[in-house]
Amino acid sequence: MAPVTETKQSLTPRSRKARVLCQLAKKQAFSQLVKSCELLPDDSEQLTCNVTSPAKWNCCGETFDNTADICQHVSRYHGDKVEEEAAKVISSQISDLKITKQPRTPDLVEKESTDSNKGNSVEVHKTQVPVAWMPDVSNMDVGDPNDERNGLVTLFYKYCEVGRPEELEVWQRDLCTRLKLTGKVRVSAEGINATVGGSSQAVHIYIQAVRAHPLFCHMTSQEFKLSPGSATSFPGGLKIGVYQELVPMGVDSSCVSFREAGVHLSVDDFHGMLEQHLQRDDRDSTVFVDCRNFYESRIGHFLGAVAPDIRKFSYWPEYVDKNTQFFQDKTVVMFCTGGIRCEKGSAYLKSKGVCKDVLQLEGGIHKYMEKYPNGYFRGKLFVFDDRYAIPANSDIVGECFYCKEAWDKYKPCSSPHCHQLVLSCDRCTAAGYTACCRECQLQAARASAQGVRCREECACTKGRRRIPVEV
Repeated sequence: MAPVTETKQSLTPRSRKARVLCQLAKKQAFSQLVKSCELLPDDSEQLTCNVTSPAKWNCCGETFDNTADICQHVSRYHGDKVEEEAAKVISSQISDLKITKQPRTPDLVEKESTDSNKGNSVEVHKTQVPVAWMPDVSNMDVGDPNDERNGLVTLFYKYCEVGRPEELEVWQRDLCTRLKLTGKVRVSAEGINATVGGSSQAVHIYIQAVRAHPLFCHMTSQEFKLSPGSATSFPGGLKIGVYQELVPMGVDSSCVSFREAGVHLSVDDFHGMLEQHLQRDDRDSTVFVDCRNFYESRIGHFLGAVAPDIRKFSYWPEYVDKNTQFFQDKTVVMFCTGGIRCEKGSAYLKSKGVCKDVLQLEGGIHKYMEKYPNGYFRGKLFVFDDRYAIPANSDIVGECFYCKEAWDKYKPCSSPHCHQLVLSCDRCTAAGYTACCRECQLQAARASAQGVRCREECACTKGRRRIPVEV
């Protein structure tokens, strides 16, 4: 992998804050416009139904049954209205946010000292003292960020109330830049969701700094998942932003809150429950559900678990809505990579009121692998960086798209227009099979010869069933 190079000079705090304000205003306006299209249930339906009915929306004389379709409609046909409403939001909030003033980054505090050098005159000096969550590393060796043999990647999240997420963004950007870390950090009014990589020294300093911050001082070291890697694991460099959701499920936090998440199970309790589940075959009363995407479970999964064939986590609400009968009166045990998707995913499932109980694996598969590397999770753990996977054991549960040989090493589709990941063994790759499907590769070749641009969605993606129904 190519070494990480210096990025362009960052935007000024004022420009950064203005950009964040515009992004948040557009998201708020978009959310409000979608919500204004929602149909309210009839009073008779509210009286006769104990289970929450799936939401429906009406716009331009058309009725929509799922969130994705109404959002796509609003985005396609009402962009001007979103821009107009966003401008109103900015006008109403600009005085509060004060974008002409640099966000207050709590990295330094002023300390007063006095000197009495001449007679009774007293001179006051103000010095800046670094605080624990913004350490001064100017005289510290933070190591080589591109050293893949000795580097680390840390993954963590924390749901909590954040009054000014734009200040959290500035703090994280400054901290990661000082430590030469790369990766992805999402901050919002809900908290923080991050995965960053660099030298081992820098990553440990970063963890100490995060745990020293007033918002995250109650976090334990166990909440930070560590795995081999480096700054080269993120060839895109450092990406930090303010978002409406910590993890994009597509449901407003005012409707489904992380505070309503399922009961957390320790790794040992989860392991014991799964062991009993496999021995008793009690699938009629208990179900283990993977809330990751299909391409993640394709290369690694828990034995005996249901792995929904969905492409994005934003499909999860629709998947739940179409499978309420499957979950009816069952104890549902959920899991994901590190736990964050389960927080909102379990809360949404609980809101339907159909399950006997909803539980989730604390720390996710990542923590389970640390304690039970040869347990019931077989294969590799997919990760959203340039490593693509973390090995758990020697099992290979994936297979080559073309010859079906055991294979679990992902590569990006070779077609320029496609964003899918491909499993193609060495033999098939050498034979030229490097796309997600044969049609995609032929389509790219025809487009290149004709000098035209292909559609981003290839044939194999378009032909997939969007939401599976479990039986």
